[in-house]
Amino acid sequence: MRLNRLGLLRFGKFTDRVVDLPRTRLDFHLIVGPNEAGKSTLRSAISELLFGIEAQTPFNFLHAYTDLRLSAVVEDGERTIDCQRVKRNKQSLRDANDEPLPDDALAAVLGGASREFFERMFGLDHGRLVAGGLAIL
Repeated sequence: MRLNRLGLLRFGKFTDRVVDLPRTRLDFHLIVGPNEAGKSTLRSAISELLFGIEAQTPFNFLHAYTDLRLSAVVEDGERTIDCQRVKRNKQSLRDANDEPLPDDALAAVLGGASREFFERMFGLDHGRLVAGGLAIL
């Protein structure tokens, strides 16, 4: 799976913020910024977009739960999906025109990965990096 664009439309401290991740020769993007810039929010937004916004998400401090919205363009080589994720119990995955998509529409590009697997492999945060380093020692 490749993430081409992530939109933090109403999520955390962000409103209508879009992060483009253009394809490059090495195709690797590193997000850097000062403390409180939103790096952890961006990392969480990827999981919330792919697997659904958690019932008790802490990212409603600027926008109400019912207004939370993320968007993305994801691809897996065969297909490209332009989608949005809203905070809902059912039909939370939407197409670019805000029409409902099947809840499992992203399953094909995720290759069967669960939220837990995805976050363990790709959602490392400072605490987990420190714990991993200590475990190695």
